[in-house]
Amino acid sequence: MQESERSRRLEALRRQGAERLHGDVQAVTAHVEEMSTRDNAASAMELEAVCEDLQRIADSAGSFGYEALSETCSEVGRQIRQWLDGEVLPAPYTLAALQSRLQYQVEQLPNLDDLLSAKGMTAQRDATSVRVALLGDEPLRRRALGEALSALGYECHEYAMRDVDALMAWRPEAVLVDERSVARSRWSIWWSGWQSPPHLLIIGDDDDFAARLAAIRHGAAGYFVPPLDASLIDRCLDRLSPGLTPEPLRVLIVDDDVELTKHYHRVLAGAGIDSWVVNMPAETLAALRDYRPDLALVDTRLPSCTGRELARVMRLDDAWRDLPVVYLAADDDVCEQAWARSGDVFLGKPVDDDALVTTVLSHAHRALGSRRSGARDGLTGVLTHAALQELLEIEFVRAQRSGTPTSLALIDIDHVGALNAHHGHASGDYVIRLLAERLTQQLRFIDHVARYAGGAFCVVLPHCSPEDAQRAIERIRLQFHSQARAIQECGEFEVTFSAGVAGLHDASSVEAGLDAVEQRLYRAKLAGRNRVLGNGDE
Repeated sequence: MQESERSRRLEALRRQGAERLHGDVQAVTAHVEEMSTRDNAASAMELEAVCEDLQRIADSAGSFGYEALSETCSEVGRQIRQWLDGEVLPAPYTLAALQSRLQYQVEQLPNLDDLLSAKGMTAQRDATSVRVALLGDEPLRRRALGEALSALGYECHEYAMRDVDALMAWRPEAVLVDERSVARSRWSIWWSGWQSPPHLLIIGDDDDFAARLAAIRHGAAGYFVPPLDASLIDRCLDRLSPGLTPEPLRVLIVDDDVELTKHYHRVLAGAGIDSWVVNMPAETLAALRDYRPDLALVDTRLPSCTGRELARVMRLDDAWRDLPVVYLAADDDVCEQAWARSGDVFLGKPVDDDALVTTVLSHAHRALGSRRSGARDGLTGVLTHAALQELLEIEFVRAQRSGTPTSLALIDIDHVGALNAHHGHASGDYVIRLLAERLTQQLRFIDHVARYAGGAFCVVLPHCSPEDAQRAIERIRLQFHSQARAIQECGEFEVTFSAGVAGLHDASSVEAGLDAVEQRLYRAKLAGRNRVLGNGDE
């Protein structure tokens, strides 16, 4: 490949990373600004989340050449960390000063539209800008569904059949047609005359093969029946429309050539890939525990061992048994090349930059997709019980080593068995999915949600005291009942949950932590359900 073509591709990857950086820094700045306008101080949980965001932005900004932004985010993050370590919550006017510093750096960033249009690129659309038109002649149903999808971040407009001209002028990305109030014979004629129509989703009464076959023959990309589940519509829209940029891949680089590893780091950073460099093989195990990579890039010739031996050492731990490894071997290292080709992946030195990026992306994404599909619950999309067990061991060791608090919450939907018996398993599944959705959306991005059993979920909250965790779960409990009734659109059953909260960092083992949180959940059930019990409720 010509050098000009290689440079063009790397520049395109760097622009994609810069695009993501713009969105991240503007989001955290807006969050700090919102906290600075309150009458009361921000919570420790919110500040912890901001601190995590700032550190991530600082790392990315440095990789993409925004040194001033990186330095400012690091300084602001260190200030917030000092407050948290000293158990001091800053006053709103103090946060306003920090927000001003961040806003100044935002204003110094080059205009994103100019940056992308100059290279013929189109900015990725954020999920909040996805426009969804709701078409139906029953206003109450339209409004209920619109409120549910708006709560999930979509921009929704409601239209009756008489308003279809206005609907077309709005140019939505998707149209959701409610056939319970608009007959197909009415909307299909209008739809067939639309040049380059958006995605079509249909709400129907008939849950059978014939109804679904007719829907796809009219071009439908989604078909839903009552009771409507906003989370399923959300998943369908997410597949059809570009969503938020995912977290970058993490690559562990093990090579004793310092300058070469710096080059690999820069090339991967230009492709939006995060990396951690280890120059001494003995430091690899600690890096695996702390960094949790998605792939390892390993030189076959290391100071104290071979690449093959290092891989075998890593895979003595079951946690890294399936970690993909890309080996880097000199062209004259025939034996190592032959061995590397027999398993994992081999790249010959000198490594072409494009080949490095392509190989890392393809093999990391393949392994990550396989791992995620096996670690995700099919009904809810959250972690499985088996994945939870592995996660708990990791977080327990991390909490013990760092001394930072980590909390557990065990949440169980009240009377889910009666709900299934009286309203059918479809309604029960709907409520289970709804709770999983609410937990995932309303907790921090560093928190983990897993399906524990049936209608029960376990939440792991790193860097969070049991008191803060209890307040967070209590807030979700208070919202859950009303949100469930508003979104389900019909049905008279009451939807509540009970929960117990405990500190994993205080426990002698993972099993002891789970036992403590199970006991508190049990007491919450005995006390009348629909409540959250924590440390102060013994």
